[in-house]
Amino acid sequence: MKKILGFFLAALVLFASCGTNEEPMPQQSETPVMPPESSMAPDMSLFDDQESEASREITVSNWAYAALNVGVYSLILYKHLAVPVRAFKATINTEAHYNEDAGLWVWEKAFQVPERGSFAIRLTAEVNGTDVSWTGYVSGEGYDKYVWFTGESKLNGEMGSWELYDGNKENSQVWLSNAWEIDRESGKGYTTFTVEKEGDHKGSSITYSIDNTMDLNRSVLINNVELSSEIFVDWSKENKYGRVKSQAHFEDELYHCWDGSLQNTACD
Repeated sequence: MKKILGFFLAALVLFASCGTNEEPMPQQSETPVMPPESSMAPDMSLFDDQESEASREITVSNWAYAALNVGVYSLILYKHLAVPVRAFKATINTEAHYNEDAGLWVWEKAFQVPERGSFAIRLTAEVNGTDVSWTGYVSGEGYDKYVWFTGESKLNGEMGSWELYDGNKENSQVWLSNAWEIDRESGKGYTTFTVEKEGDHKGSSITYSIDNTMDLNRSVLINNVELSSEIFVDWSKENKYGRVKSQAHFEDELYHCWDGSLQNTACD
């Protein structure tokens, strides 16, 4: 009986010893919430250049002044950085899969950029507690898994930041950085882009805000470091009317308005 009991106890010890030396199986992390589209691709299409020079100068000068200044950032995002911006947008409605070996969530999608060609994005997300690290690898048209953007966010997708690189494969540098927040329930949010690239606009920034509880439900605040000036722009996304304020340009602290057809109008 003693021999049987001793053998049983020895077996228990051996089993426990083996169990403590085994590596735990990797656990699949919680799927991170994708950052909102506005965190990298805000809708500033109202300020696309759609009027002749003469018309802008005479009848739509208020809108035109806003468009001129917003256009600086639209040009960077939607022309110079069109590839990473479109790459991110391509992943938004794409289903992710979990790479257990790498411990990463992965989104993959092919996409087109007009006048640039065909590309593919591999977006990865590494979850560490409530924090997420994002990396966007872009391939196509001379690029092979080039890291065109990186980011950080909270697991619930309510706040984060991005860095967008200039596309120089030999000496990659950040062109724009940003910080963003969004209230998923109300839809209110903002994104502040700052120019990091050397040049006249380095250090300047634009803050794009959404507040659908307001009549003028879109706004931007432009901080021009070179001119030491601020420009305030508010507009209705649906109805297109809006207003702009710039002490440096208008030489007053008043808003200057345009109507739904972009024509100058008196402010209410």
